[in-house]
Amino acid sequence: MNGEILRHIPRFHTALAEWAACLVLILFLKKRFKGWKLVLIIAVSLVLQSVLQYVAGTLPLMYWVPGMVSAVLLMLAFIYLACDISFISAIYWCIHAFILAEFAASLEWQVSFFITSNFEVGRKIVESICLYAIYIIIFIAIYLLESRYMKNKAILDIRARDIFMVFGIALSVFVISNLSFISPDTPFSGRYAMEIFYIRTLVDLIGLVLLYSQREQKLWVHAKSELSAIQNVLNRQYEQYRQSKENIEIINRTYHDLKHQIAVIRAEQNPKKKIEYLNAMENAIKFYETQYKTGNNVLDTVLSSKSTEYLDNNIKFTCVADGKLLEFMEVMDICSIFGNALENAIESVKTIKDEDKRLIKLAVYAQKDLLLINFGNYYESKLKYENGNLATTKKDHIYHGYGIKSIKMAVAKYGGTVNINTNNNWFNLSILFPINN
Repeated sequence: MNGEILRHIPRFHTALAEWAACLVLILFLKKRFKGWKLVLIIAVSLVLQSVLQYVAGTLPLMYWVPGMVSAVLLMLAFIYLACDISFISAIYWCIHAFILAEFAASLEWQVSFFITSNFEVGRKIVESICLYAIYIIIFIAIYLLESRYMKNKAILDIRARDIFMVFGIALSVFVISNLSFISPDTPFSGRYAMEIFYIRTLVDLIGLVLLYSQREQKLWVHAKSELSAIQNVLNRQYEQYRQSKENIEIINRTYHDLKHQIAVIRAEQNPKKKIEYLNAMENAIKFYETQYKTGNNVLDTVLSSKSTEYLDNNIKFTCVADGKLLEFMEVMDICSIFGNALENAIESVKTIKDEDKRLIKLAVYAQKDLLLINFGNYYESKLKYENGNLATTKKDHIYHGYGIKSIKMAVAKYGGTVNINTNNNWFNLSILFPINN
């Protein structure tokens, strides 16, 4: 009875499910090829999967497991060739695709078997209608589910332990769901056709839920660690602001004291060298009087805190800012937006060999019903993007990529938007806020 059921399961149904399961995941992953090359890989994969399943269907029952292993390896090759991902990641997604394919094929054949069991005429036509109708529904639903996970291009840090976990789930699901086809004399086996299909579909569904639960947990852990890192960046910027504010006050007091001391010394009869020394001393401390008067004390402090870096790296910084427009922002958000943006700009321009090109510009102004903040700087290094986000070029990767993310979080808090444009080696970070009455 079970052997008859096994022989009558259409192999093309299984091949199509395996191919479609891989394809729906590939749609969301970074592609290795584009255009006709990708189309060719997709088409060849469907042909090879169908041929493999057809050949496996002609072999004795003892070759069933090797046939399934071969099908999984072909799915792995399909995903790895089509997507620009690591081999470990390809294994992870292949396991997901395999269990998805098992569930789709099982559910489709269970429904089809139930509907066509009383058909004598036109059975093949009804089976074909069931096949495509159910597959379309299943894989559209999976596409919508995957779009929920992939819409923000969330990065899964897939490691060896994740492979062992999902492999254990997949192996358990595969063994239990197919146990009835091997032997009816186990506590988990069925003896009748519909009973066997029901067990298989239910177990495959449970396996699919477990895999998505594992991914949900992994994404939650990733989001939690990312939020923690962003909070660390915010705290760091705020602490820099507080420290800079204290240092600037100390420097200003020291500067005024030194000016009076220099004035007293100048009134005395001193050699020429001492005069030159005092001139040099006065020129050296003039820098520390540099203050920005934008109308916002927090912004003034953040801008002043970067002055030393401009001087040390021969960076030309120009600023036209109406700080009064930022009164609606909290202190930490101002520190985050301006601190991170200027820090990124300094990191970019200080490596430029031609000092005349070490330029940074900042503008804060209102235009109609919008508040605009523009950061601009010259750059020469090649910019890299990861999942739609600008990748860091800093040597210190502790806060890898979280500067821009913290800016976006602070801007979103007030209903603003962030845009990045690059043209003719000029990097421009634009922030827009709606001005409310």
